[in-house]
Amino acid sequence: MKTLTALLAVTAVLATLSIVEASNDPQSDICEQLSSCATCLSKSYCAWCVNKSKCTKSSCGNDNVIYPKRVKALMSGPQFCPKIVRPEKELAFESGKKQILSVKITQIYIYMAFTTWKCRISLDGEEMDVNAVLLSDEVYCDAVVLSNKSDKAEAEGSVTVLWEQNKPLDGSVLFKVCRCDLDPSCVACKE
Repeated sequence: MKTLTALLAVTAVLATLSIVEASNDPQSDICEQLSSCATCLSKSYCAWCVNKSKCTKSSCGNDNVIYPKRVKALMSGPQFCPKIVRPEKELAFESGKKQILSVKITQIYIYMAFTTWKCRISLDGEEMDVNAVLLSDEVYCDAVVLSNKSDKAEAEGSVTVLWEQNKPLDGSVLFKVCRCDLDPSCVACKE
């Protein structure tokens, strides 16, 4: 048992040392510019600090750390990244109607559950943040009117999820908003 404990301690120290930052290191600058966990971990010299929601080549301190796949650690690889789960079918909404968007998520750490949640909704080049609630493994965005103001039958949009007000999860959910007066055959217009 003591050997296993010592081996785990040495592995943790080596994993931390493998991403120690050297001053004026261009790799360090690259890590700091990456804003998604999976993209961060695609670089073999970067690690993701979960609570800080940032990519770094230096130590994360007293934070949960996700290491690149090559590092032998408890959490290594993008499968541990907090992220949005893509829905099985395309979402479509009727323009001008109030909607509650829900987004399935995975790899949420316990302390994240007790923070403020928001949804960032982008539609036709406009962006708005709305409050949200986490229930189990789904985030429910406050009701919002989605309007297709274009002269096209469909407008494309997306929703991303933010925890602790401004820390985005990886991924987004795409949706479309249909103008039923221009295309009554849109799936949202038939419901």
